[in-house]
Amino acid sequence: MKVMRDDLHVLTGSYVLDAVSDTEREEFERHLQHCPTCDAEVRGLRETAARLALACAVTPPARMERRVLAATYQTRQLPPLPADRPRRAFPRRLALPRRLAVPRRLAVLGAAASVAAAVALGITQLSAQHQLDQARATSIARVVTAPDAHVETARTSAGGSVTVVTSAALREAVVSASGMASLPSSRVYQVWVMSPSGARSAGLMHGSSLLASAVRPGDQIGITVEPAGGTARPTTTPVAVLPV
Repeated sequence: MKVMRDDLHVLTGSYVLDAVSDTEREEFERHLQHCPTCDAEVRGLRETAARLALACAVTPPARMERRVLAATYQTRQLPPLPADRPRRAFPRRLALPRRLAVPRRLAVLGAAASVAAAVALGITQLSAQHQLDQARATSIARVVTAPDAHVETARTSAGGSVTVVTSAALREAVVSASGMASLPSSRVYQVWVMSPSGARSAGLMHGSSLLASAVRPGDQIGITVEPAGGTARPTTTPVAVLPV
């Protein structure tokens, strides 16, 4: 029996990462009820695992840069004519009227301006997206590192697990999921802040984490499967519900 207890003590990390069998999980959870040392270690490891799961950087998609750069090669540029170079004589039936020279040059300049505008727009969009990603990462880090951060983890009926890190002082919660079943393009995971007065949407779970605002003590975080684009109210039974 002593050997079995020693083995259970080393399962704290595997239990937090959901890397134990169902039998081991049941036995270890019974062990937690009588082992304050393992219980404290599990709480600390859960908080660390949640912070590591949220410590990711989002890089702007490279396809936008490639698309903008490719556009610069789709407009043929004509070299300027030297002032002292005589104009080349064309056969009479192919000669271009002089009055068409200016419109043609204007068309070339207009095409060049369009390409320049496309490049500027692409750079602006990349910069805006980068700023949004940075703001989002900063907000998530603020919640996860808050002095009163509280961590809750639960398994879902869709497989995998969900972790919610809540700061009562900030009234915000970070919801992260891992290992959940992939959905068809017509469906999406939607996160809800549930209170006695009803449920309001916190957003769609497109990435690995989501920030929910205006969260109060006593609320719950729920995740449902909804049609693509989301809904105003939950239409299915939640795959997970966690207290905040």
